[in-house]
Amino acid sequence: MPRQAIDLSAHLNASVERGHPADFPVVLRPVFQGPSRDDVHLVHKRLAVVREDTGQALSVISDRYKLVTHGTILESVNQALGTIDVGPVPRGIYVDRGGARMRALYKFPELARPIEGSDTICPCLKIENTYDGTSRISIHIGAFRFVCTNLAVGGGGVFAGGFMSVHAGEIALDRVSKQLAEYLQGFDAIVETYRAWKQMPFALNDFADVRALLGQRLGTHFHHWFEQAPPSSVFEAYNRLTDHATHKMRSARTAFDMLEKVNRSFQAQFSAVAA
Repeated sequence: MPRQAIDLSAHLNASVERGHPADFPVVLRPVFQGPSRDDVHLVHKRLAVVREDTGQALSVISDRYKLVTHGTILESVNQALGTIDVGPVPRGIYVDRGGARMRALYKFPELARPIEGSDTICPCLKIENTYDGTSRISIHIGAFRFVCTNLAVGGGGVFAGGFMSVHAGEIALDRVSKQLAEYLQGFDAIVETYRAWKQMPFALNDFADVRALLGQRLGTHFHHWFEQAPPSSVFEAYNRLTDHATHKMRSARTAFDMLEKVNRSFQAQFSAVAA
């Protein structure tokens, strides 16, 4: 049975305060190895990250790794938001790999800005943490478009933001508060870029770099689609791609990966033109 497509925007609208899937206890345990239970030895300089609620080992990491739990990060962000006048903040949390990877989305409806008419976008934040060392703690600014419930998270250029911190203990709460305030104050730059993209004609030749980043299957699919139904503007092409990522992918991980690629390529190719 094929996996059902995930809808990131639906999850983002369902605010989760307690008992979310990232809220479980984890501990560091020594690692033992051997051919049998009766013949094992300690593996030096390695530790296992273990869920206390299930006993599941999530990863094996260096003994220099300082455990920063998903709950600690989310609580730090929640405290930081409490110092900024941003109104209600719907949020949602995703975990995969048994809980080893966590992504959270926060949306700020009261800071929304119109692009044109009733087409409105608002800031959102993506927060990421892992217990397997595949990525660092990170917070990135993005956008949520109300008219089509698309997300735009990641990339560089005007969407650049967030900080990355090696797992080294406590998160500096004052740093989180300051940077979140700066990102939210700079959201108008994203709005201006979208407005410029709405006025910019889209040519299929412009899609070459995006297609290469998306890979053979998705790149070919959208190339044919754009040939049959050409987008009227760069913004329309961009929104077709972000709609697919937000609503049609099979997992949160692949959805965020596609959003990252689309944002990075569109910003690199069209933001300089808009400026």
